[in-house]
Amino acid sequence: MAEIAALNHSRVEGATRTGWDQIPDGSLVLPVDDDDWFAPIAATRAAGALQPRSAGVRWSTTHVQVPNGIGHRVYLWRRRFLPSSPPAWTCSTNNYAMVKGPRDNKRLLASHPEASRWLAAGELGSMAVLPEPLSIANRTIASQSALGAGSSSISQRALLRRLRGYRRLYRRQVRGCPWAAPYLASMDELETRG
Repeated sequence: MAEIAALNHSRVEGATRTGWDQIPDGSLVLPVDDDDWFAPIAATRAAGALQPRSAGVRWSTTHVQVPNGIGHRVYLWRRRFLPSSPPAWTCSTNNYAMVKGPRDNKRLLASHPEASRWLAAGELGSMAVLPEPLSIANRTIASQSALGAGSSSISQRALLRRLRGYRRLYRRQVRGCPWAAPYLASMDELETRG
């Protein structure tokens, strides 16, 4: 999975993957987990949408995932059939970018729930909003959310059911993200071999 994500990240125009301390102040930072993907134009599109004195840019959230329970399934149905309903988090794992500045915003880029809370409270100022999906949060079968982080364990039966769901999942295309096709195919191959 890390190799698939690294290939994707290497194809993002105008972006460099580096550690926090190597990023100069004033740079636009796109947070990402090691299994998530960006559109090739994500960095340039986000930089072009950045407005003077804005805290950053955000765009529509796209996830590739199998629901991890009935509550999650209901939430996903609601978001699919009532797209105007608010998401759980305004800033999701990789659907926003912020300018690194003198104010320590490292924690806001490391924690999307904290960034969402700051944005909701008006403490971030304004963020430009782009309507198109520029990233995919790839919730793999091995991700904390898929394994039910915070719960004591997952049964073998539930894990095998999710594995079958993930094998079907990676054979589909993601609406609005044709650029993701090679990464979905690679994940399908990885899940099939597993």
